[in-house]
Amino acid sequence: MKTKIKRFLRKAEVFFKRNALAIIICTTTVLTVAIVGFSTYFSLKDTELNQQLQPPETEVNTPVSSNEPVVFVSPLENPTISKDYADNKLLEDKTTGIWQTHQAVDFSAKEGDKVFAVYAGTIESVKNDMMEGLVITLKISDSLKVVYKSLAATALVEEGDTVKTGQEIGVVGTSVTEKAEGVHLHLEVYENDKLINPNNYFNFTDK
Repeated sequence: MKTKIKRFLRKAEVFFKRNALAIIICTTTVLTVAIVGFSTYFSLKDTELNQQLQPPETEVNTPVSSNEPVVFVSPLENPTISKDYADNKLLEDKTTGIWQTHQAVDFSAKEGDKVFAVYAGTIESVKNDMMEGLVITLKISDSLKVVYKSLAATALVEEGDTVKTGQEIGVVGTSVTEKAEGVHLHLEVYENDKLINPNNYFNFTDK
């Protein structure tokens, strides 16, 4: 038995001596493949874990731009201009007797007539003024605003409200500054904080 074991060991020794280089190369190759395999596996696991830990991307809603022109609807049910916009000539102010420009449009009306939003937007302010009555400012965009004056004291909207085109926002009242002009709605339009002609935006075929 001992003789057989010795023979086996000698044969194994001879085999290893003759094939030592090949054994080393094979062993090295197997170890290299194993190391690369484990590294790749753990790298993929780390990537997957990091992706799971990262918060989901927030969807950004990009506002859709529109090239359609802004067209106002009428601020009253039956609009009749009693005093038109005039920035290049003087008109008599019947209340004061002074001749001056009129950078607004006055619509004749009766007290209590409904007043509508000429366009969709946000109510920027609602203020009671002793001289001009209730004043409502409608912000249509960063560059365009509409100011209603000579309204009755009770408003139907509040600052910050979002309104739709044609929505009722108040009723016609009176003002001290233009008392002699009769009951009317005084309407101003600001473009980039400058008074402009409101008629540039009106289409009186709509309400």
